Amino acid sequence: MKRIASMMALCLAASTTYAQSQNATVSHADSLRMDSIVHALPEVMVKGDRPIVKVVGSKLTYDMPLLLKKESVDNVYDALKLIPGVTDDNGSLTLAGNAFNVLINGKHYQMDAAQLNALLKSLPASRLKHAEVMYTTPARYEVRGASINLDIASDSSQPDGWQGELTGAWNQQHEAMWSEKAGLIYHKGKLDFDVNYQLNHGKTYSITDETSLHHLDDGTTHDIETHEAQRSRDHEHLWRMGLDYAFTDNHRLSLSYTGNYDTEHACEDVMGNVMATNAYRTRKTMHDVMLDYQLPTGTRVNVEYTYYNTPSTQQLTSTLPTGELHFDTDEHQRINRWKFHLGQEHSLAGGWGLNYGVRYSLTNDHSWQTFTPTGDNTAAHPADSYSRQNEDIVNIYAGTNGKIGEKLDFEASLAAEYYHSPVWHQWNVYPTLSLTYMPNSSHMLQLNFSSDKKFPDYWTLQSFTTYSNGGYNEVVGNPSLKPSSDYQTQLVYVLHNKYQFVVWFNYTDDYFTQTPYQRHDRLTVQYKYLNFDYSQQWGLQASVPQHFGNWLDSRLSVLGVWMKEKCSAFYDIPFNRDIAWVMVNLRNNFTLVPEHLYINLDGMIRSKAHQAIYDLPASGNVDVGLKYIFWKKRATLHVFCNDIFQTFGIDPVIRYGNQNMKMDFSCYRQVGVSLVYKFGGYKDKSKEVDTSRFKQ
Repeated sequence: MKRIASMMALCLAASTTYAQSQNATVSHADSLRMDSIVHALPEVMVKGDRPIVKVVGSKLTYDMPLLLKKESVDNVYDALKLIPGVTDDNGSLTLAGNAFNVLINGKHYQMDAAQLNALLKSLPASRLKHAEVMYTTPARYEVRGASINLDIASDSSQPDGWQGELTGAWNQQHEAMWSEKAGLIYHKGKLDFDVNYQLNHGKTYSITDETSLHHLDDGTTHDIETHEAQRSRDHEHLWRMGLDYAFTDNHRLSLSYTGNYDTEHACEDVMGNVMATNAYRTRKTMHDVMLDYQLPTGTRVNVEYTYYNTPSTQQLTSTLPTGELHFDTDEHQRINRWKFHLGQEHSLAGGWGLNYGVRYSLTNDHSWQTFTPTGDNTAAHPADSYSRQNEDIVNIYAGTNGKIGEKLDFEASLAAEYYHSPVWHQWNVYPTLSLTYMPNSSHMLQLNFSSDKKFPDYWTLQSFTTYSNGGYNEVVGNPSLKPSSDYQTQLVYVLHNKYQFVVWFNYTDDYFTQTPYQRHDRLTVQYKYLNFDYSQQWGLQASVPQHFGNWLDSRLSVLGVWMKEKCSAFYDIPFNRDIAWVMVNLRNNFTLVPEHLYINLDGMIRSKAHQAIYDLPASGNVDVGLKYIFWKKRATLHVFCNDIFQTFGIDPVIRYGNQNMKMDFSCYRQVGVSLVYKFGGYKDKSKEVDTSRFKQ
């Protein structure tokens, strides 16, 4: 940490996370990692006379070409991390302290970290025009909570013919990962046809050292030390084909097909008190077809079908202090999902608008897990499990927006939703409200309120068990897990379209997260999603941009958070914990040759925090990147090095009640190069698929 502090003083650099992360793969070990605990809030910056952000109704609209002009990024995932307030913590993007939805031209896009890393990295940053940040998303957008809507609509003014983009990237983080992408668009009058393909491939390597002082009911105490090295090899194919026909500007028919095929081979070698070899093989297949029809009357009809299939195997050979485990595991999740949406929008007198509609989704989840002994098992393993269940969701919504006088913008909506599954069936009501007051062009004050309900993913609700750390760690499903209810409010003040101050409060009832527990009846650390009583957070953020001539643009953000988590039924050790923590970010963009050569020097430092019974130490990072534009602006070269001093990793410690554990995760600096070539004014298209609750 001394090195981080010293570097901050010398270069005044800060950023939230890996600004140039490329094609990260998700392994089985990631399921044991903590949920995201680092929160950031939106901020605002301007450049010259052209503001990077402006207020449009209840939205903060960012000029993405201007924001990205000096940044060494080449894909939408990395571009999102540069939107003030977006934080990347171990592969999970958050906005205003919470996961957010991504919308593409107003269409629903909700994803988990794995899908975000894969899909958004396949989209070039050059096609982004605007990013609309909404702390409270109106019901007409199909999602709740915070959202970012990406404006990447095709430009009808483009000349007829073919346009394209080619990208190649290399990323080294102990092991090398590669990415190749090709995208083509054909434009002819009212017709647009596009096709995209991306291949991500390479290897990953990680080390986890775990020490555990484990107390059992029989009075014995076991000192467990393990060293786990995991190697994986991944090949991921992503493709998309789309057809758009614009009868008029407000009369459009769109048809798209999106596919994904991913294979991963991983092997864990465990040494210490546990000696084991654990091999995984996972294959993921996804097909998604979507038809969208927009009429001049304001009516919109949308039909979408998704097929998702994830078979995987595990081969475990382990010697534990309590016995032997030798078996093969077969796991399988197959999902079929239909979505239907019928919506209507009206433009009323006085600049007011009215919208209403209905949505219906039907999901069939067919999952199973079987165990086959491969030797003498003296330690017990679970029985085979099989599940087949349907989920139905009906959502009816209505909303309105408009201006009250000349200075106040108003937007409100109400959604009534019926959720039905074998475990839960209930009605919920979700109100949203956004008030934006602008007494003049130099001041903006916005008050937001929203509510949401988060449902567990399908695999978590199954009574399945997955082993890690040679069988000493068990990831266990929880069929009784309840959905959580979330309530959020923010007060945002923007001065001169430049300085921003945010006060916010979040309260989550029945909050759930995955937390380890050293069982007292047997020598096992169990990872299981459990409902807490609640989680709540207060936060305050100040963001200050600064412009130094034509050679340096800086942005300083200071964030303070007070958080509290309470769980009265956490096994035999209920907890009620609170803590205050601080994070400081400073981004620096240096212009060496205008329009051609830029350097980014960024960094971040944050104080200690906690999550559930975890204690999390302070951490930070320093990143550097270079962007070179050449060949008449058709080619762009990006070079970067992230986490220069390898200090970004968080190594949690548990010293609570009868729990005594410490985990040390490997942390490697990351270097990479990418080259992008465009021809014909290429502007990529996309259609992302919601797989947020599927098995990853």
